[in-house]
Amino acid sequence: MRIVLAISICWFFVFPMCAAASVIHLNLEEEEFALSFLPLSDGEAAFFHTADGRHFLINTGHPDSEAEILQYMDRFRISKLDGLILTEKKYWRASFIKELMTKRKLKKVFTSWPLPARWRHSRLAHEQWKEGEIQEIGRDVRIRVLHNGRGKNEGLDFSIKYYDSRFLWMSSASKPAEKALLSHSLKDSNIIKVPNFGEARSLSRELLMHIDPQTAILFKQKAGHPDEKLMETLHQMWIDVYYTDQHGLLIIKFTKAGYELFTFPGLK
Repeated sequence: MRIVLAISICWFFVFPMCAAASVIHLNLEEEEFALSFLPLSDGEAAFFHTADGRHFLINTGHPDSEAEILQYMDRFRISKLDGLILTEKKYWRASFIKELMTKRKLKKVFTSWPLPARWRHSRLAHEQWKEGEIQEIGRDVRIRVLHNGRGKNEGLDFSIKYYDSRFLWMSSASKPAEKALLSHSLKDSNIIKVPNFGEARSLSRELLMHIDPQTAILFKQKAGHPDEKLMETLHQMWIDVYYTDQHGLLIIKFTKAGYELFTFPGLK
């Protein structure tokens, strides 16, 4: 079951959004978790929040939006970052990672490739995710590594499974990656993060039909806009589209019963 809510008032599980400091309280109960998609001025970044107060950052946006990520950490009151998940090598930025280690106590990074040699003896712990592996990041919350692309427009594609809900983070937009994903049973994927900012040929109708999602999430990039044909295809397939440049901060709360999607247009 899913519930989609568009909220611009300071009610429900996030409070008080209208306060001067814009503090965001998720109020997650036991056996719940949330994903927050940040409406950066450029690039993609998201938080993974667990009910026991742990926070993981997924990707690092564009270099020009690093300060915005830190501001959102302040809004979520994230003083300690439990991990950094990087889906593509372009998101490995040494200076920003050092800043996260200093300012947010980051101690561990997750990638699909080995760390640069000069980092292998640093204070930063590292875990390399391999295709086919299942990682348990929270109670009953499992991340399955579906594809680990190394070519152009490829990266780490993984799904997060929680009871009857499944979220698919897509980084790869290539024919080999599509072939790999078509080999997986993905019909139970409720939500997808569209790869490559929804550019032309980033997601085919065949793969969309194979996944058959209810909801699609897109991040903003200054260099371009989502492809019109792709957007038309998503609408024709009755897939709800949420774009950070239009809908602002997106928060998806997962429970045993399903998921709820909240939008905050005022935060962008």
